[in-house]
Amino acid sequence: MLWLAVYFPHWLLQYQSYHQGLPQGSELALFERQSGQLLIASRAAAKLGVEAGQSLATAQALCPSLQLLTYEPSLSQEASHWLCQWSYGYSARGVPPVCPFEQTPPNRPSVTDTLLLEVGSMAKIFGGLDRLISQYQQAAEGYGLECQFALGENALLAQLGARYLPFTWPADAVCYDKGHPEPERAARVSACLAKREDRESAKEEEAQGEETKAQSKDEQVGAYSVNLPQLDLKQIELKQVAPLPLPILPLPGHVLQACENMGLTQVEALLALPLKELGERFGESVLTLLAQLKGLLPQVHEFYQMPESYRHKLELLYEVSHLEGLAFPLGRMLGTLSAYLVQRQQAVLALSLTLVFRDLSLAPLRCEIRYPFAEHRADALLKLCRVQLESLTLAAPVISLAIQADTLVALSVQTPNWWQGEGKSDASMRLISLLEARLGADKVKGLESCSHHLPELSWQSRSLSLSGSVSQSRSDARRRKCSAQDVASQKLENQMLNRCAEPRASYQGKTRALSEEASLFTDLFHGLCDGRIRPTWLLRQPEPLEPESVSLLKGPERLHSPWSASSPRDYYLARMHQGGLCWVFRSPEGLFLQGWFG
Repeated sequence: MLWLAVYFPHWLLQYQSYHQGLPQGSELALFERQSGQLLIASRAAAKLGVEAGQSLATAQALCPSLQLLTYEPSLSQEASHWLCQWSYGYSARGVPPVCPFEQTPPNRPSVTDTLLLEVGSMAKIFGGLDRLISQYQQAAEGYGLECQFALGENALLAQLGARYLPFTWPADAVCYDKGHPEPERAARVSACLAKREDRESAKEEEAQGEETKAQSKDEQVGAYSVNLPQLDLKQIELKQVAPLPLPILPLPGHVLQACENMGLTQVEALLALPLKELGERFGESVLTLLAQLKGLLPQVHEFYQMPESYRHKLELLYEVSHLEGLAFPLGRMLGTLSAYLVQRQQAVLALSLTLVFRDLSLAPLRCEIRYPFAEHRADALLKLCRVQLESLTLAAPVISLAIQADTLVALSVQTPNWWQGEGKSDASMRLISLLEARLGADKVKGLESCSHHLPELSWQSRSLSLSGSVSQSRSDARRRKCSAQDVASQKLENQMLNRCAEPRASYQGKTRALSEEASLFTDLFHGLCDGRIRPTWLLRQPEPLEPESVSLLKGPERLHSPWSASSPRDYYLARMHQGGLCWVFRSPEGLFLQGWFG
């Protein structure tokens, strides 16, 4: 396996800085609550004299603008998951970084703050390792992360190389698309190749004793040794690590102290000692580490597994009294959720949002955010979330928030039919989603036809959302099962009546079709309409009529089913004496109004 080791020197601070929206270059420091001492400080704070091990009072005296972050074990877990999730797009085999402030098993030494990615199998996908590393670095910079890289077939050597012998990747070394090369790319490649030849000649002069001249030239051209597309990237080997100081190895503190007392200051000095005596003096852990450095013993790795559901919790650095103040951190969290969904090719139907108040005596506020059409885009996730949160009121300032997404479905793209323009477009789905978010899912419905010969039972309301369609289809299946058992049951008809979309109509205010009567009469008497027309306004339940109140114009049209216990109906196009065209039917029970033409 070929490993890419990525060293993140300030990943815990930069994780908080990204999600909290802090500007890059801020003076930040992580401290332990129990001891009250600093664990790590940002580069900007270190320039002002802030360093690990100082007390809070000393650090704030040196840097009055210092922003202090409390370290919790959950912080390193959340940051580690975040790093691995967005790095999953570059390699499916990733080993999470080890937090330097957590206890690690003594029999499994590892270099802290370093993420391992298996990239040998991914080189062809990205068009080469140089392109993969370049894209990864650009993504890391987008998240505000500082990182160093090293390659190696030995994972432990690659980790040590990323931390202590990284290769540089200049900002101008961007991998351009092959179809649109940069105009000056050829000249830059030629210049870098010339400098590479100068470096090789400098190494020959170093072998002849001119060490000073060789080192100066290596410093000048070393930055260009790995930044060229389609060039072999140098891998870390044991001979490069051997001259380094011994404390770079992930050995226990007492072992390092004992080696210092023995006069062992470099890695090569420890490698030269007999293994038998080392094992008797320091134990099996040192022998295991040396065997892994030499490649004689395989290393055990626990690869990161993408979780089946998504959870993310963020402790805020400030108290939020209004929901608008949650927009920025919530947007960053939903952006991370969007990347997770894209990698798994899934979309979310609903997520749970939990807000924890400053007053811990108050129960956390939990609300469910619904996405009718299984959303996965970050902007749409945030927009619908904000719309649904507008109706909430905060009982107290919020100090933390968490999102959890368990209702995930496969990602599908809705495209209209090119020859007819049918189907649900992206704009229409977004509009319906916005209406459901503002009005509620029970207020936005569509119409569909049902298999029934009676007009008032031949259509019903139906949820337009994906989740509503699933529950509706289950209800339809149950209804069909009941219908097969007892079609003539009046109880079933009453259930279907209750699901009809339109409420009971009245005669008042429903005569908008008066202006259309003339044209409709003309069509009827000239044979342009055969009588089998249907009104656009069906009543939820037929209403009895007096025969003297209407004039029958066209009909009858008989509707009857031999499988139904209901009596046959003879339908007529009629005109109300008070005005308006209507649809009526006659049955043994009398004359009834079925609907209006509008």
